[in-house]
Amino acid sequence: MDRFSDIKQGFSQIFSDRHWLWKILLGGCLLINPLLLILAPHVFNPAAASGAKLAFGLALLFNLLSFWFPLGFTFEVLRRARFGNARQLPDWRRDLLLRYAREGAAKLVIAIGTVLLPAALWTSLAHAIFVCTFHLPPALLKDLSIPIFSLVIPFCGVGCCRWLDGAPVLDCAFNYTLNLEIFLRRWQDFLIASIFISGVQNLAASFYYTLPFAVVFSLCVVDTWFGPTYAEIASKQQELTPRV
Repeated sequence: MDRFSDIKQGFSQIFSDRHWLWKILLGGCLLINPLLLILAPHVFNPAAASGAKLAFGLALLFNLLSFWFPLGFTFEVLRRARFGNARQLPDWRRDLLLRYAREGAAKLVIAIGTVLLPAALWTSLAHAIFVCTFHLPPALLKDLSIPIFSLVIPFCGVGCCRWLDGAPVLDCAFNYTLNLEIFLRRWQDFLIASIFISGVQNLAASFYYTLPFAVVFSLCVVDTWFGPTYAEIASKQQELTPRV
């Protein structure tokens, strides 16, 4: 019953903010520039006009400078859920952008170690086994990537919560033993959240242009679940990595 209570509270935290939709839309635009999605089918066409390629390049440059901010924005959502010090979404204020960028960089490092690296290793192994050995179609790799991402996403949440508690960022990203130990204490809750975010993003991917907004929305919702789950673990296990 507590598990479903956390889920309802997570949605309540998002929707209690009367500006939640605009905050999510802004975060989505900064995370994945919509112009990239609009221009991509044309740019990768051999007959693409030079103007489209230039616009795509400028949009990509903007995206490289902006995607740190929504990562930091969702980090603030996680902080509020972890410590229970605010119930609404954070604001998009200019004085917060530097902090969002800094914390977004930390989240990216943690995601590389906990999500991207394991997923890349799994994909390489799957390619060697199913494509190179059994000569199955490479398109199969897309389907094989879904379960691995659902499995590793919780470790990013665990690592980010450990960083909020003061652990070094590289330890949060690559201390697989401790991350696994924490995950196993409440693995059902972590996996429910992970399956939700995977489902929302795969559904949004079928609509293509809604993907950036679905990513930000699902990250915000799931962070409101990861935070209290980790907080309960931390309250029972004081030996979690302290700030150094």
